[in-house]
Amino acid sequence: MRMRKKKNLGMRMEACAALWVKDPAQMRGCWREKKPDAPQLRLELGCGKGRFTAETAAAHQSDLYVAVERVPDAMVIAMERCRELGLTNVFFIDGDAAELDRYFAPGEVDLLYINFCDPWPSVKHARRRLTAEPFLRGYRKVLRDGGRIEFKTDNHDLFEWSLFQFPKAGYALSEVTRDLHANGVQGIMTDYEEKFYSLGTPINRCVGTKVELPDVPILEGLSRRLPEWDIREVQGEDLEAVFTLLQSAPDDLALDETQPDLDGLREDLAALPPRCSRSQKHDVVFWREGRPEAVLDWVEGYPREQTLWIGLFLVAGPWQRQGLGKRLMSALSGAAYDGGMDSIRLACLKNNEAGHLFWEAMGYRDLRKDVSTDGKAVWIMERLAAPDEE
Repeated sequence: MRMRKKKNLGMRMEACAALWVKDPAQMRGCWREKKPDAPQLRLELGCGKGRFTAETAAAHQSDLYVAVERVPDAMVIAMERCRELGLTNVFFIDGDAAELDRYFAPGEVDLLYINFCDPWPSVKHARRRLTAEPFLRGYRKVLRDGGRIEFKTDNHDLFEWSLFQFPKAGYALSEVTRDLHANGVQGIMTDYEEKFYSLGTPINRCVGTKVELPDVPILEGLSRRLPEWDIREVQGEDLEAVFTLLQSAPDDLALDETQPDLDGLREDLAALPPRCSRSQKHDVVFWREGRPEAVLDWVEGYPREQTLWIGLFLVAGPWQRQGLGKRLMSALSGAAYDGGMDSIRLACLKNNEAGHLFWEAMGYRDLRKDVSTDGKAVWIMERLAAPDEE
């Protein structure tokens, strides 16, 4: 239900100006100046009308408390609650959970609360859930090592789904309960929580502690993101299908000024960059309904330990200019990030202007120009590996 617009909202917000941080980006890295002796910075996402905010901040007045709420009509009620209690350790941001790294520096937050967030029940909207893996990875940017996320919801399906998201994003689960108040009220409730509790609805709760992010093999990361395709390493029996795929894009082959054959394909797949082992290189084909739609090879840890090098990438002719290349490369960026890579590099032929535009659209920038490899002029391009984006 959409919240009714408040009368005199602007005046009420200004009356709480002492608690309202209007430009949170300027506070990035400086929040402790608000309370220099605070042992912890607690952050709440989606504070709503602020019952939990006010009571928690009042119960822990030695700590610094920051609440984020993107609905001003709800946030003003929360601010008024805190003002009436005379609290000086709590501050509010009218902002978005997706932009936390603009508001807080790395490691600046000790404890993060997610209470009764929108469950977004439709599968197609799953990525909007505040406990989706990309969001959880985003919180890692501001949580200190060992920092905690405390999550509560009345939605059973969201909770069960979230329990799989936390470990994938590098959080150790603890205090998992599917009926928090089974033996009486535990801790401070939100307004929604009290309503659900009075109706007999079980409240689910868990704690996720930030631990070292596990590296996921890049091929596994790709398969997770692209379940429509069977993505597997090229085998000997696949060579003719890969060769046919290459021939389906003659314009791309013409740029390389070579005429491929099966023997040349075998040599290309076997070739390695300097000082690299075979275990670092992966040649894969994206199969769908028994047809190869794209081929990709990459080298992990070249030319530096946390860089992934893209060698060959080609989408079959019939599927070009349909967004397939962008989707596959977006997935590769997330998979590389999961695999412990921090950047991705490639060499783009100088005569491939369309290819250069494609890579620029994918976030790559020229690292070096007018470089020669195998007697051919290329751009060396690079982008940062990054968690999945909307």
